[in-house]
Amino acid sequence: MAEMTAKERYLCCLHRETPDKVPILHWSIDLAQALSGVSMREYAFDPEKLALGNIRYIEKYKPDVTSVSYDLWHQLEPYGVEVYITDSLIYPKKTLADRNRPDPKIYEELEYRSPFAGKRSQIFRKAAEIVSDEVGDKVAIRSGSYGPVSCLGLLMGVKEALRDAVLFPEAFLGAAERVMLDWSVDFATGLLEPYKDRQACYTYGYASLDGDLVVPELQEEIARLEVECLDRIREKIRKITGRDVPISTHICGTRPELDYVTEKFGDRLDELQYWWPGSDYPLEDAVSKLGDRYAIAAGIDHTRTLLLGTPAEVDAMVKSTMDIAKDRCNFVLSSGCELGIMTPESNVRALVEARDKYGTY
Repeated sequence: MAEMTAKERYLCCLHRETPDKVPILHWSIDLAQALSGVSMREYAFDPEKLALGNIRYIEKYKPDVTSVSYDLWHQLEPYGVEVYITDSLIYPKKTLADRNRPDPKIYEELEYRSPFAGKRSQIFRKAAEIVSDEVGDKVAIRSGSYGPVSCLGLLMGVKEALRDAVLFPEAFLGAAERVMLDWSVDFATGLLEPYKDRQACYTYGYASLDGDLVVPELQEEIARLEVECLDRIREKIRKITGRDVPISTHICGTRPELDYVTEKFGDRLDELQYWWPGSDYPLEDAVSKLGDRYAIAAGIDHTRTLLLGTPAEVDAMVKSTMDIAKDRCNFVLSSGCELGIMTPESNVRALVEARDKYGTY
């Protein structure tokens, strides 16, 4: 088989065809920032440096599919959400919910504010445009966002949102449906503009609330909102681009609940990207139960083997993953989330070498 470009390889996999090699998916705001040559303080406010870091990341580590990496809170800036920015990190400083005195009025009084009204969202959009123009015809680019409940959690603080969903579910769900549903659709589809139709895939981040704490009725209402949100995003993307863009997931955390997610979203999804190793859903089960319906993206242990191991251990990890999945489904070798700042360069490079050794068709 003739060698494919990175983008061709990934799209071939999503279209349920056989590529030349198993595609590799990973991304990292930390490693991209390190490659930009400037501190996070400068990186976060300079679209050219932000783009440069992401382009260098692609050139150096050679993922077949990746995302333009930026922090989660930039789109919430119009609501007054604040972050700390150090030389190397961005993390939340101020959300909307009171951490000590739960108050349903915060949710009842919530109003729509454009996710692109803030300075940092404009910086991100400009950087995404630069990256798309530079490498978007060769490397598969995923843009992605979360649904209304997850975005509300980011806005309020995840722990506070979980607390409030249990204490006053009507106010919580009311804000998710009245405000964050439109907001999530607008943000997801507003990300299309910088990519100028080069986007290979849209990634829907789904994070269900803990089933041990949330009653089934609330869980079902959350799922209803998430499904409606994705349907509206898909329809709006179709109107904007004139085509259907493949839909993937980003299911973060140690309890991905793939059975529940696939029951609710069904054939709206083309790919399941989730955290394994590290979660309670074995890759073997995902492949055997779901591999005939979806491409499966998993297999990079980004918090242990890739971060703390050796290139030989990375090689063994990839071989083990390929033995499970390669010839049994359309498979993408993927990390569960972003690669950490201390990930050794030699280990990231070892992914490509091991894929070429074990993942060629």
